[in-house]
Amino acid sequence: MEGLPQIRDNTLVSVNIAVRPYLTDHCFLGHAVLPAVEAMQMLAASVKTVKPDADVTCLSEARFDKFLYMEQEGECFADISIYENGDITARLITKTTSKKNRITRTRDHAFILFPASIGHIPQIPIDIACALEGVSFDIPEEKIYSELVRFGPAYHNIKGILHVSQDGAVAEIRPPVYDDNDDRMDLLGSPFPLDAAFHAACVWGQRFRRLVAFPVGLKKRVVIKKTNPGETCFCRVVPVNTESDLLVFDTWIYDSEGVLFEAVSGIQMRDVSAGAMKPPQWIIDDGITDKHDQRISDQYCLSIIERNTLMPFAEKALSTDELTRLEKMGRERKKSYLAARLACKRLSRRLSGNDMDTPADSISTISQDLVRPYCPMTDNSRMFSCAASHDSRFAVAIASGKRVGIDVEKISERVLKSRDLYMTEDEKAVAEASFLGEIQAALRIWSIKEAAAKALNSTLADSWNRVRVKDIGRDESRVEIDHKGGYPVAHHTIDDHLITVLEMP
Repeated sequence: MEGLPQIRDNTLVSVNIAVRPYLTDHCFLGHAVLPAVEAMQMLAASVKTVKPDADVTCLSEARFDKFLYMEQEGECFADISIYENGDITARLITKTTSKKNRITRTRDHAFILFPASIGHIPQIPIDIACALEGVSFDIPEEKIYSELVRFGPAYHNIKGILHVSQDGAVAEIRPPVYDDNDDRMDLLGSPFPLDAAFHAACVWGQRFRRLVAFPVGLKKRVVIKKTNPGETCFCRVVPVNTESDLLVFDTWIYDSEGVLFEAVSGIQMRDVSAGAMKPPQWIIDDGITDKHDQRISDQYCLSIIERNTLMPFAEKALSTDELTRLEKMGRERKKSYLAARLACKRLSRRLSGNDMDTPADSISTISQDLVRPYCPMTDNSRMFSCAASHDSRFAVAIASGKRVGIDVEKISERVLKSRDLYMTEDEKAVAEASFLGEIQAALRIWSIKEAAAKALNSTLADSWNRVRVKDIGRDESRVEIDHKGGYPVAHHTIDDHLITVLEMP
């Protein structure tokens, strides 16, 4: 067609698929199949044999059309086309000849475009990359590979705990050491980290979409720094479009310092088993809507970060003032502070129209006193009332057009031990008579006064004196402050943790 680049040269390169022992661990319905990441490695290597000066670190419009079974008979080729504009395309094909009638059949297994220029590299702000927002569901590596992604030991490369929430997934990856003399590693790095990122996306699909999905294509992959066998790295998976049966994800893979190894956008995944593979019941989301990333009233919005989902490079998301505050803290306090800052930055981005362009360290979420949280628009055109809190599991932050306070507490009987300090006699009577039980009721009174102290910008002792809890409910209580009003207080329960939100005029 006129206007489209023309093919300048076409070459068919024979590909020898050495069936390395680890490849037999990559199985689909009992048969070893070539992983998509290996197909990318093979096509990149084939392009280099035809055009040694080609840059294969950027590839796009990849398709993985049909499985290439390791026991499959026939010859394998890379069909390489070089275009006048410098683009290169590569198809991985197999040819088999019928013994009966000598008819040759060609199958397409994979296709890749290697563009002449890298162009835009898919980016994600470091504060979004280094933690998950929302309530995380945690899966240990042994359950991933025994029940969800049933590959052999060579592909058990997500280590420790995989964290997934509606916001995506974070994982630690440790690629194995195989084939030290495999020169394909010099082109795109180890194939195992990206393969493990696909595993994380597969688990997300099972949890939230009830699909066992495998990669069938991707929009763009850019290798900035090559991953090495045996070198620990970290991946962040972000769901992009998951409303249909074709799930689309982006992923980024980092080293422990937050330096980007590779960025992959538009990863397309779907069920290729025609429904034969089903997720186990325990992984499927129980249907409780995760409201963390929505406005839960007309006035305020809430963000939740789980401390255990923080990447080791989370400090890179902090501003200079935030780092100044962090330096004075101990190890555990640092994790809570970091998670709270990330939650505040999420709110700033959301209230600025989901701004994903402003660098994380340009969003300072701490007031000039270096203590109180602060929630600015990313262009600093408007400030919101903000409060943050944390416990052993969660950090929570809230922003509002009104004065607002928030508290998160792990449910424990310890609130009964100090009730003479923070409860009036009337409040004790309300707690003892509550249908929730005395511990749950007392915790709500304690948590309300913690949240009120933040809304009032006062000390906790001052809040104990000024706030009176008049009614206690599971999801809503009512309080008076300075003998005025009947302010509603919202409660949200997550597992054995209570989040309390108080808004004031």
